[in-house]
Amino acid sequence: MSNDNPNYFVPAGASHASRKVSLKSSVSNRGFLLNTTCDRWAGSESTLETDFLSVALAHPKAVLIQEQPKPVIFFDEEGNRRTHTFDFHVQFRGGRTIAYDIKPEKRLVRSGIEADHRLIRQQHPTYADKIVVRTDRQISRVQVRNSTLIRRARQLRDEEAIEKLRQHLASMHGFFPFASLVALFDLEADGFNAVLNLIDMQELKPVTRRRPLEETELEICKAA
Repeated sequence: MSNDNPNYFVPAGASHASRKVSLKSSVSNRGFLLNTTCDRWAGSESTLETDFLSVALAHPKAVLIQEQPKPVIFFDEEGNRRTHTFDFHVQFRGGRTIAYDIKPEKRLVRSGIEADHRLIRQQHPTYADKIVVRTDRQISRVQVRNSTLIRRARQLRDEEAIEKLRQHLASMHGFFPFASLVALFDLEADGFNAVLNLIDMQELKPVTRRRPLEETELEICKAA
């Protein structure tokens, strides 16, 4: 078997994070997810960071995600030299970039992160198109669960099942419960993943937000 064989297994690369994530901590959960935007392992220093990474990886327009990017040097209000390492830097389709810090809501104010962000925006206006903080108020359990389903469906992608669903949708109009589209298949697993794949590709769009995907109604997005 050679590297030219499409079935040749190539393991994911090591993380390119600017600092090593220690797996030992008495105050937070540490772990890794496969960063499918660059085929490398991505480390996280808390459950909240892992949840954010899962949601970001499932975003249909995210093309490159870097955890713990190179530190940014800036100066505080007293003129002291400081460094800051964002938790994630995400590039989206079209070139737009966003730098993210992930903080528990209860620690947001005392962390002083918003003041640091203001200074970094002023001193490094081209670092990212946008700099934001995400907390557990914005990263819901439903979002995380839905993102996990999408990422798993990508791994189980079946082109034949996807095309079969497309053929059904070509003669359909309006809104349909998720389960009714799955029921078009003899094998529930095939239908379930095909529906998720078309949601991922934005050929189906959830009508209701903030609910588990399999409990939503879906709108068929016809090609322009």
